[in-house]
Amino acid sequence: MTFEPIEVSLDENCFDAFIRRYHFNDSDKLEIIRTYRKIAPRVHAIFHYVLEKDKNGNEFALVVASLGRAIDEYQNMFLSKENIQQAYIVDCLGLELLSLAYDKIDEMLHEKTGLFAGGYQFAGSDVFPLEELPEAMKKLGQKKIRYNDAYVLLPKKSVVFRTPLYKEKQEKHSRCSGCSAKNCSFRSSEYSGVTVVLDKNRDAETDKEDEGRGSLMNNVQNAKGLVHLYTGEGKGKTTASIGLAVRAAGAGRKVVFTQFMKGRKTSELNSFEELENIKVIRSSKNLGWFKKDAPESVLAFTNEHNRILGDIENLVEKGQCDVLIMDEATYPYNYGIVDKKRFEALILNKPAYMEIVLTGRNAPDFFIDNADYITEMKKIRHPYDGGIEARLGIEY
Repeated sequence: MTFEPIEVSLDENCFDAFIRRYHFNDSDKLEIIRTYRKIAPRVHAIFHYVLEKDKNGNEFALVVASLGRAIDEYQNMFLSKENIQQAYIVDCLGLELLSLAYDKIDEMLHEKTGLFAGGYQFAGSDVFPLEELPEAMKKLGQKKIRYNDAYVLLPKKSVVFRTPLYKEKQEKHSRCSGCSAKNCSFRSSEYSGVTVVLDKNRDAETDKEDEGRGSLMNNVQNAKGLVHLYTGEGKGKTTASIGLAVRAAGAGRKVVFTQFMKGRKTSELNSFEELENIKVIRSSKNLGWFKKDAPESVLAFTNEHNRILGDIENLVEKGQCDVLIMDEATYPYNYGIVDKKRFEALILNKPAYMEIVLTGRNAPDFFIDNADYITEMKKIRHPYDGGIEARLGIEY
């Protein structure tokens, strides 16, 4: 078994479209290009496939592909420096390179089999459940790409999919609602159109862009949502999640900001009241300090946290949450004062587009195993150790 190399690269003339696609600002362009130039030489895209037949005798290819470890390594480097913006740039560059790899895989499958790919069935889809991934990986018989207990592929910019093979060339089979193949039989959502440059009237595109980020968010549910974890002993976990909430709301996303373990009102809530895209869910009761050896305290906190969890589940089910922030979530999970099965199901079965942010010290293994971003805040010095109490507007 050998992997086939895939040649993927971005033309630097395409970065204007890249900026629009991933909702960056024009001022980010130079930084995106610089980052790409650093990453590109280290990206080694590969794929491997085996041919099989379904129960009706139709041939299909089972494929595993990856961009290698470079994307993960660069993301981890930026996250270790708490540079979330750069980490996000790296992630988007990885997604773009992976999308180019699909076309190359189609071409190479045709060269090797004489057949044409016709629609990807990704692991985790309705027709390719995640539970079938272990058997698929066994058939592929390779060791470079692995998966963890939550079926997350490692390196993360890796995919496993099946594609039916046909004697005749198929129309482009992207499932993206912005794909130009609007009559594609494999489309899973209604065609919503793409931005078109008009040679005779370029103002038409300019007018569309001037509608702002709100119009860009029409397709937010086609983007892949990731899981962030801010943990460690240092200050800044909640602060980082608040910053992300404000940024997401500014981009038109529906943010649900939830807080566990907290009853006292904190200053960020005053700011959130001014932002219509942020909904806050937290306890209206000040339950005091949690006492794990006091049954009445355990019961009170458990009831309140499960109520909060129920409110979250309701909003997610109704499609009213693009970004879910669960501040101080490690504590109720570690103390067992929230329904763990429901909590885990919320993360494992989240809508594909939904972003989740988890914060708190002593992150449990479940959080770590399922996080795409992990940032550890390390305490070097803290004024509390010198007797300075928490200050309004700074710590709370």
